[in-house]
Amino acid sequence: MYRQLVRGNATINPTRPTAWKLPRDLPLAALLVVVCGLMAWRLPAFGTSGNLTSVAEGAALLGIMACGEGLVILCGGLDLSVGSSLALATCGTAAALEAGWAWPLAALVGLLCGGLAGAINGALITYRRLPPILTTLATLLLFRYGVSLLTHARSYGPFPDTFNQIGNGWTPAILLIIVVALFLVLTRQMRFGRWALALGGNEQAARLSGVPTESMKRRAYLLSGLCAGLAGLIMMAFNNNAQSRDGKGMELNVIAACVVGGIRITGGDGSLLGAALGAFLITLLGDALILTSRPEDQHGLFTGLVIVVVALIEQWRIRRQERAAREIRP
Repeated sequence: MYRQLVRGNATINPTRPTAWKLPRDLPLAALLVVVCGLMAWRLPAFGTSGNLTSVAEGAALLGIMACGEGLVILCGGLDLSVGSSLALATCGTAAALEAGWAWPLAALVGLLCGGLAGAINGALITYRRLPPILTTLATLLLFRYGVSLLTHARSYGPFPDTFNQIGNGWTPAILLIIVVALFLVLTRQMRFGRWALALGGNEQAARLSGVPTESMKRRAYLLSGLCAGLAGLIMMAFNNNAQSRDGKGMELNVIAACVVGGIRITGGDGSLLGAALGAFLITLLGDALILTSRPEDQHGLFTGLVIVVVALIEQWRIRRQERAAREIRP
C-alpha cells in the first residue's frame, strides 16, 4: 500500500514520479534579460556607465525596500509607511552628520530610525489590534509630518565623500545582493520563513499550530523599517542631500515591485527574490521612459499595465494548481 502525504487539500503519493517544476522566479529573470537586451539594442545610452550605475542605485533602493515590504505581505500585512520611514532615516542620519558624528555612527542612527518606525507599526498592529492598512496609512502621515516638523522642512547636505560611497558606484547593488541573500536564508532555510507563509495563509490555523503570530508580525514590520532605513542611506548618499520629502510616494512602487515579483497581496505565497527582480523590472521601465524622453506620468501607466498582466498570470497559475490538486486526489 502506498504511503501518502497530505498537503493542503491534496493527497500526494511520494512513491509516484512527480513532474519537474519550473523555478518560480525563472520566468521573471528571463524577462529581465530580454528587456535589458532590447534596451541595449534600441537605446545606445542605456549601456553607458553613468546610466547603468543610476539603474543599479534605483533598483537597489527599490529592491531593498521591496524585500522588507514583501516579508510583511507574506505575513498577511501591509506597510504603507515605508516612504515616510525612509525620510525619518535620511533626516536622522543627516542631523547626526551635521552634529559632527562619525559617518558609521550616523548611519547606525538612520537604521535605528527606520527600525523604530517599523517597531511602532508592529506594536500598534499587535498590541492594539489595529488593521495594518489603517495603521500604516496613519503612520505614513504622522512620520512625514513629524520629520517635517523636527527639521523645519530644511534640506541637509552636502555629506562627506566617505559616506557618499554608500550610494555611488556598484555599492548599492552589492548591498542589495547581501540583503536578498540574507532574506533568502531567513525565509527558505529557517523556520521563520515557514512561519511567515503559514501566518499569511491562515492566521488562525498558524496560531493553533504553535506559530507565535503576534511576535512574527512585529519582527516583519521591524525588518521592513530597517530595510527602509538602509534604502534611505543609499538615497541620501547618492543625492548628497536629505530632506523631509525623501521617499514620498515610493510606497506604491515598492508594493508594485512585490506584486510584479509574484507575491500574493493577501499573503501566504511568494518569493522575496521575486520582489527584488520586480524592483529591477520597474526601474528598467522607468529608465526606458527617461531615455526615450517620455512624460513622467507614463511611468504609472506602464507600471499599472505590468501589474494587471502579472495579476492575470497569477490567477491562471492558482487555477492551474487547484486543477492539478483535484486531479491527484484518490
